[in-house]
Amino acid sequence: MKKLDQLFGVLLILGSCGHTAGTLLWLPAMSGIWIWSLGAALAGLVLGALNLVRAVRPEDKPIAVIAVVGTALWALIAFAFGKSINNIFDPRPLIHCIVSIVLVIFGIRTLRYANSNKS
Repeated sequence: MKKLDQLFGVLLILGSCGHTAGTLLWLPAMSGIWIWSLGAALAGLVLGALNLVRAVRPEDKPIAVIAVVGTALWALIAFAFGKSINNIFDPRPLIHCIVSIVLVIFGIRTLRYANSNKS
């Protein structure tokens, strides 16, 4: 399960790399939407990395809490983007949403593990 958890962290990082590539290729450089889009890509990258750390440090409850809350909000933002373009099944937000939900589930498992191993 740990490897699967890590795989989804990597998928979120790869999705954020794709988001960055799309931003650089298809949005006008230095426009407001370009800057915000790069910021969103960075947020996804950081959340993916944080989930990788959470996966290898199951005893670290603060990291798990931050990862779960941040990733749950990321899933909501991805869903909201799908709604904003009138297509919640567009693969771009849908993939981010699904990967994020899976990571939230793994994160909740991590929190349950951290709580059950209290000294």
